[in-house]
Amino acid sequence: MTEHERFLSLFRQEVLHTFDYLRAIDESQWQGVPADSSVLFLGERVQKITIASLARHLASAESQWIRALPGLPEGAPLPMPQPDPALAAVKTVPSFLALYEERHRQNMEHLRALTPRDLEKALVFAGRHYTGMGFLWSILGHHAYHLGQIDLLMRQQEVPAPEYMDWEETEQVLG
Repeated sequence: MTEHERFLSLFRQEVLHTFDYLRAIDESQWQGVPADSSVLFLGERVQKITIASLARHLASAESQWIRALPGLPEGAPLPMPQPDPALAAVKTVPSFLALYEERHRQNMEHLRALTPRDLEKALVFAGRHYTGMGFLWSILGHHAYHLGQIDLLMRQQEVPAPEYMDWEETEQVLG
């Protein structure tokens, strides 16, 4: 199994697992904000950190980064992700999930189409230097980071979160 195939395997399972998290919540929990305290002070940002905003950010950033990667010239900067009006317009969990599932299907097609040159070329993101493959691993880390935040928000609202890494795939070696 190549490094690219390992990434595809793990990324697919992590995103599918995120869908399990999102299926476990209802509309009121979708917009719940974190518990603010002296040790978890988020200031004005607290109203912006919701399961909805985190899920929209994941769907938007992943699509933008994955689509941009093959067209980047060697050494070019990868743009920061921008809010996606189509994702922002979706107000219900089931509607969002349908759109995110379709985006993920498209993302996987784009990821499978990456060439060795795409994976080896140098790029810059947020002032840091990566190879294409290195940045893909960063996408996986970014996803896990925000999934952890979603998990915390669910637990703060007394919603049982799915068991982490209790992934759908059991027959195939992952990664």
